[in-house]
Amino acid sequence: MFSPQSTDAPKPKPVVVGITGASGSVLGFRLIEELILLDQVVELVMTEKSYQVIFEETGFKVSGQDKALRIIQHLNLPESRAQQLQVFENNRLDAPPSSGTHMTQGMVVIPCSMGTLGRIANGITDTLVARAADVTLKEHRKLIVVPRESPFNQIHLRNLTTLAQCGAVILPPMLSFYLPDFGTIEGQINYTIGKVLDQLGFTHNLYTRWGQHTESAPAR
Repeated sequence: MFSPQSTDAPKPKPVVVGITGASGSVLGFRLIEELILLDQVVELVMTEKSYQVIFEETGFKVSGQDKALRIIQHLNLPESRAQQLQVFENNRLDAPPSSGTHMTQGMVVIPCSMGTLGRIANGITDTLVARAADVTLKEHRKLIVVPRESPFNQIHLRNLTTLAQCGAVILPPMLSFYLPDFGTIEGQINYTIGKVLDQLGFTHNLYTRWGQHTESAPAR
């Protein structure tokens, strides 16, 4: 016998975010901030190396029992928003994102180190970040990889090509020069985060789209 369906509105499926030990941790935190402001639930996994890089780049030490609250405070968001953020340790292979039966909207690895890239591309799922990405691919959900390395060697390029052939979106943080605020770090970060949100299907106003930047330009 079937039970009656609930009339409550379905909760939005979470977005999994993986932050690795590559430079550019600000990108990961900026994405989390925007997703939280969009009322999305975020399931965050940080690699062991990322903690050191985050501290070196931002001075922020992710520690304590309630890491979600610490991160929300770091982002200057209301503490009530902490309920939208779940933090899982990278060795928690029993965490929800490691199972295909756990429904998500997709996953973003931002920034993605070449070590994590290699694990994902070769199916080595010995960490939660790699396992969650593997699950995202096998369930044909959106996997977005934001690689942070320059220049790429042939191993990096092969791994990137492998993931692209498997359906992942490769979205390096490229500079954009037509934006009104292209000369600022914040403007460039917003552009990358906006491109990620585009791929996830979220509406935003983080950057001016092509064609719009000329509408308000003064005549010469």
